[in-house]
Amino acid sequence: MEQAVAAIKGGLPLTLVGLGIVFVVQALITVVVTLMRRFDEGWHRDEKETKSASLEEATVDHTTLVLLTAAVTTALQGRAFTIRRVRRLLPRNQAHPSWQAEGRAVLHGSHHVRRGR
Repeated sequence: MEQAVAAIKGGLPLTLVGLGIVFVVQALITVVVTLMRRFDEGWHRDEKETKSASLEEATVDHTTLVLLTAAVTTALQGRAFTIRRVRRLLPRNQAHPSWQAEGRAVLHGSHHVRRGR
C-alpha cells in the first residue's frame, strides 16, 4: 500500500507537468491560427480591393472580333456556329502570366478541334 502511494506521489508531478505542457502548446497553436486568420482576412481584403479596381467592363474591339470569327470559321470549316461570348483570359494590366493563366493556357491548348467531316 505504501509503495502505491509513493508511486502516485512520484507520478503526480510528472502528470501535472505533462498536462501543463499540452495546454500551453494548445494555447500557442490557438494564437498562431488566430493571427494567421487575421493576416489572411487582410490579404483577401487587399486582393478584393485590387480586383474591384482592375475589373472594368472588358470590351473587345471590332477587329479582334472579326479575327476571332475568322479563326473559328477556319477551324470548324463551314459548320454553323454562333459566338456567344468573348472574354479575356488575362487582365489587361497583368505584366507576367501567373501560374493560373499558364495552367489555363495549357488546358486550352490540349483541346483538339476535329476537322469537318
